[in-house]
Amino acid sequence: MSLTEDECIALLSARTVGRIAVVHEGYPAVFPVNYVMVRAEEGFMIAIRTRPTNVIDRVDELVAFQIDSTEVGRDRGWSVLVRGRLLAVTPDEVYDSHPILDGRDAWRIVIPHVVTGRKVDPPSSDWDYDAAAYL
Repeated sequence: MSLTEDECIALLSARTVGRIAVVHEGYPAVFPVNYVMVRAEEGFMIAIRTRPTNVIDRVDELVAFQIDSTEVGRDRGWSVLVRGRLLAVTPDEVYDSHPILDGRDAWRIVIPHVVTGRKVDPPSSDWDYDAAAYL
């Protein structure tokens, strides 16, 4: 089932850890990052902090950003995917609620072009059971 853009934004606002996908040495590469949602008049941005010239420091390139959650053993979960462009900004241009750590003083923002999300729920069954109930 597809999620609405408003549902996707609510999920993005509720989290602080996601994954950014970039192309590195000709291959897609995905890295975990901390992030902050930044609301602006024209919508929202995803702000991340990295080290200058780090592998994810792909200013002015197209990137993907993703968060998700799964319930192991229940075959359900959700995922939000943001595709957009990574831009450099100064710390003054984003909300900084965390101190600068380990040289991560290069702020980058993902400007969303497309926001999509999916929710997966198992089909209901008259015969649902939990194996633990029989032990």
